[in-house]
Amino acid sequence: MIIKTIQWNIGGAIIREEGSPVDDQKSYRINDLAYIVSTIKNYNPDIITFQETHENANLVQAKAIAEELSYNYYFNDIYDKSHLEDGQGLGQSIISRFPLSNHIFEFFLNPKLELIRPNGERWLTHNKGVSSVDAILSNGLNLTVKTFHTIPFRKYGVDPLGQKMSEAMRDMNNKIFTDSDLTLIQADSNYDDSSISKFLPKLFENGFQEIINNEPTTPKGRKYDHVIYKGLRLIKSEVISSALTDHYPIYSEFEI
Repeated sequence: MIIKTIQWNIGGAIIREEGSPVDDQKSYRINDLAYIVSTIKNYNPDIITFQETHENANLVQAKAIAEELSYNYYFNDIYDKSHLEDGQGLGQSIISRFPLSNHIFEFFLNPKLELIRPNGERWLTHNKGVSSVDAILSNGLNLTVKTFHTIPFRKYGVDPLGQKMSEAMRDMNNKIFTDSDLTLIQADSNYDDSSISKFLPKLFENGFQEIINNEPTTPKGRKYDHVIYKGLRLIKSEVISSALTDHYPIYSEFEI
């Protein structure tokens, strides 16, 4: 059985105009949910994980994307107010062709870091967390699927592996960990490395594997987005670096 997946921080479905500077945050100013939908259609994945989805009283982006793509199963977990657009909740989603059950969301311990912007604006770290579901595959097996998003360590000037973050990282490792023998974890970790094994050692001490990032997953050259798995055999994976969002999607295929 083959399973196709996409991991994507969609940044509220705010994209840049084609031809604009990829490394300038001011380029990302066009709301275009249809672009997200059309890109996904080209790859026809079975399971999608999103970070930085938006939700308000009028529009739940994950729901709109799932309906447009004719996916019957999704969850969207809001973890804080959006820093990208006023009036929006910021969340993460799992969308699936397969039935989903046992949905759980847990907040990570927020270290409450503070940053003063050049304009004098005071930023505190957002709440973040991990979402988990069981996907009931067509062969009858249950695949545990998790997604998470973490604080932007670099912007706040902290090393996630340093002593200052030890309590928060221990909490994060414990909440992301699962003893399921069939697991897919896709996330924006804000950890810039080809490998995430030092960031989440508990998983790798218990037999998990990862897709090594040989190329950046953001236009600024960072390797923030990661795919981790257990009980699956990786067939292929690619970073879709033509995407107009401020993170690139990762498309992967696995065999059970």
